Order: sequence, then C-alpha cells, then structure tokens
Amino acid sequence: MSHKIGHQKTELVKRLNKIEGQISGIKRMVENEKSYADILIQLNSSRSAIQKISQILLEAQAEHSLMLVNEGENLETQMTVLRQTIIQYNKMN
Repeated sequence: MSHKIGHQKTELVKRLNKIEGQISGIKRMVENEKSYADILIQLNSSRSAIQKISQILLEAQAEHSLMLVNEGENLETQMTVLRQTIIQYNKMN
C-alpha cells in the first residue's frame, strides 16, 4: 500500500464510514417504500463518494510507483503495477 495511503488512512476511513451510512439509509428508504427518485438520488450520491475514493487510491498508487522508481525499483515492474491499478479504476466507470 502506498505511503500516501498511510497518511490518508483516517480520511479514507471517514469517507468509507460516510458511504456505509448512506447505504444503510438507502436500505431504510427501500424498506419504508420511499420514492424511486429519492432512492436514486441517494444511490448516485453514494456512487460519487465511491468514485472519489477510487480516484484518491489511483493517485496514491501513481505517486507510490513513481517514488519507488525514484528509490531504485524497476521501472517496468512499477509500470505494470500502475497499469493494473488503472485497469481496475476504469472498470468502475
């Protein structure tokens, strides 16, 4: 895991807790038969929050890979790691 993630761990956990709360709220909305439009609004909000976390992780991986190459790690190895991370990120969009 990236050095940046270590520094951002608290922030990421806060974001994940918020998403967890949003999902619980959406579940209650479904159980209470709230309007589909209201549920979709909350789903979109949760999806945006998840996408933001994905962006933070992608940026952290890029910075981490560059830092490792700067410290002497193999460039091709780190490019492979970064490509795999980008592929996973793109699957979310």
